Amino acid sequence: MTINIAKKVIDTATWAASSDQQIDLPNEGAITRIDLQTYFTVTACLAADTNTEYCQWKPIQNLKIQGGGGKSYFDMSYEQMGRMLHFLNMRDFPGTIFNLGMATNTIYANYCLHFGSRPRDMFGRDNPFDLTSFIPAQDETNLKLTWTTTQAADVADTTIDITAGTMKATVYEVLGLPSMSGMVPVSSTQGFGTGGTAVSGLSKQFDVPTGSFLRRIALLTQDATAISSGGPLLANDIVDEVGLLFPKESRRLIEIDYDTLLLSGGIPDIAVMTAAGAVTKPQGLVVDGFTVIDLRPYANSDYGLDLRNYQTGDVKLAFTIPTGTDGDDIIIWYDTVQPYAGRR
Repeated sequence: MTINIAKKVIDTATWAASSDQQIDLPNEGAITRIDLQTYFTVTACLAADTNTEYCQWKPIQNLKIQGGGGKSYFDMSYEQMGRMLHFLNMRDFPGTIFNLGMATNTIYANYCLHFGSRPRDMFGRDNPFDLTSFIPAQDETNLKLTWTTTQAADVADTTIDITAGTMKATVYEVLGLPSMSGMVPVSSTQGFGTGGTAVSGLSKQFDVPTGSFLRRIALLTQDATAISSGGPLLANDIVDEVGLLFPKESRRLIEIDYDTLLLSGGIPDIAVMTAAGAVTKPQGLVVDGFTVIDLRPYANSDYGLDLRNYQTGDVKLAFTIPTGTDGDDIIIWYDTVQPYAGRR
């Protein structure tokens, strides 16, 4: 008999600037989701129009889940990955309030790491025990979530800093499976600076991870310009065109304008600030500089493209980049899964 449980993890990660903080995860059953709650004390009360795309999410630089022997299940590692995860959450769970806002000298935020392919069930209900993909915690002896923090300075503007904070976790597990079948997440991240050099004809290319199923590709494009809170602006003028290419097969699965991707794979806007901190867009528009390429409509409806028989270099993610500013960058998160191979 299987049992679905939600468990508050006793271990808590405590804020320290520019460091790795860890939470020990349960070594039992199949972990299908992890909810994270963050609480930060800051040096001053935040203004009502503080950039909500930035300050709550800044304290997460990297987020990883690894088992014994360095087995990686979840990897968002590059720069300001809290913002990437927040946008993914907004896309996967529309209507859910992840941005908990702020109180006097405190900011709050929630995150959800949902490993399966069906965050909603067939009835449209929340589906926390989704076994289409899971972390096989019962196979692990040293399963940890590692949170790499940012610097403490300039959370909301050039004078407001973090002085303390915590991250807590709630784990959703399925126990008592007689045999587990499904997929295991093996996501990864890649980032690069454009160097301010124009690249035409989808000729800026990167090797897509192979040997697994590719469900989605999330893209975050950032301008070199810093907003008043010390972080980069999101921008949609860094990339003109995106392609998914199979060079050896002389075919292009995707060749599409970035603006079109923003409309089809983006999320509704909250507010976008200028460098001076003024609101430049009302609610209801699409967030500049973030989109998701969902590969499930192109192949398997749960797992996307089957790249298990492909080698490195067989699949390319390609960009056309207009002339930009040195310091612009593009962050890529590959949502990949592999068949569960059983206990090691």
